[in-house]
Amino acid sequence: MFPILIFSQDFKIAKPNVDELKLEMKRTRYTEDVVYLYLNRNYDSIAKKREVIHYDYPDFSICSFNQDFENGINYSLEQCKEGGGTSISIVLPKTDRQSLIQWIELIFQSSPMDIEHSWNSDKSKFRPTDDGVGCYYEIKETGANTLVKNYCGC
Repeated sequence: MFPILIFSQDFKIAKPNVDELKLEMKRTRYTEDVVYLYLNRNYDSIAKKREVIHYDYPDFSICSFNQDFENGINYSLEQCKEGGGTSISIVLPKTDRQSLIQWIELIFQSSPMDIEHSWNSDKSKFRPTDDGVGCYYEIKETGANTLVKNYCGC
């Protein structure tokens, strides 16, 4: 008998097409989250939106939900608090760090924001250089997953 060695390779997240995402953001009049648009363009949804919450006012649009995509990807959005900004959480399989850093930078480029951002020293947080208004991305590692937390607001 020969021992079988299995080497796990980290998941490489698909590279965003910045130009296509910018066009799609413009087409939707910036009402959709760029990460959600990206996921829908690059990965198959394996379940409908769940844990859906609607706003209480006129258009009753969705302000919070959770959805699963192929490869064990989970997306959740929460923006129900008035003036509370948007919080997004993406659970990925254990992901190659370099591809994820590049992914965050390209997703950021796809959004209409002119605020200067930079990485902290260990490249776990991408944030406005003045720590003020803007989008914050944080990478967290667990035993089996990589988590990206994103908050945009004031």
